[in-house]
Amino acid sequence: MSPFRRAITAPAAVVLLCALTACGGSTGASDTTPTPSASAAAEESPTPEPASTTLTADNFIRTIVDAQVAASSYDFVMEMTSEGQVAGMDGSVHLGGDAPSLALNMNMPEMPGMSIRSTGGMTYVSLGELTGGKFVEVDPSDTSNPLSQGFAEAMEEVDPTMGLEGQEAAIVSVTPVGEPEVVDGVELQTYDVVVDPSKMPEEMAALEADLPPGTEVPATLSYAYQVGDDGLVRKVTFDIMGIQSTMSFTNWGAAAPVQAPTAEEISTENPFAG
Repeated sequence: MSPFRRAITAPAAVVLLCALTACGGSTGASDTTPTPSASAAAEESPTPEPASTTLTADNFIRTIVDAQVAASSYDFVMEMTSEGQVAGMDGSVHLGGDAPSLALNMNMPEMPGMSIRSTGGMTYVSLGELTGGKFVEVDPSDTSNPLSQGFAEAMEEVDPTMGLEGQEAAIVSVTPVGEPEVVDGVELQTYDVVVDPSKMPEEMAALEADLPPGTEVPATLSYAYQVGDDGLVRKVTFDIMGIQSTMSFTNWGAAAPVQAPTAEEISTENPFAG
């Protein structure tokens, strides 16, 4: 599997770093909020609007994750380019409950278009003509199905409540770039987020295993995040090891619903049977 394909199949690890994973510790935003004096606190006055906080390596993950959990849902679109090949995906994520719900459409070079819906603890996969235009039902808890483990891991990656504290330590720096800009009524600040991949041993080992002999993973990886004054990510971009990617997030708190296919849309045939 090439780094390009791994980046497509593991967007949380490669594209979102740990923005979709909840890490332990208190919310960093509170550490930088000035404490009012006793005399000011005693005065009766309207509750002020919360001031936006400049994100740092200490509060970046916590601030973003808390905002995502509070919003509970979002739509996204991603495009990735490598060596002239273009891949894309779009979909919706709903968090909370016993398991997150996900609707995902994927287009990758030299592969059939793929649609995935995961809801109610079940995952449904359509591979276009390969599955007769229908969905194949996959139970992530069925250990006898080789597809189950992969989809179970994919759902963990979009669940921000999975505690992957090790990824928090991988952030080297978070630096604001330029002045904030207002887009669609939301003030956005761009941040340069630098990550040390060696501090994520499992992800590092997987990436190194896919690289051609003699190719080394850079000591640091840099991502550009556009974050609103509400703590929600609107865009993530990067250009790493020949892979260029842009991922946009919209409709926070009002994502498109995720619905399971109807009985007529589900195939009982194994598309991989010889």
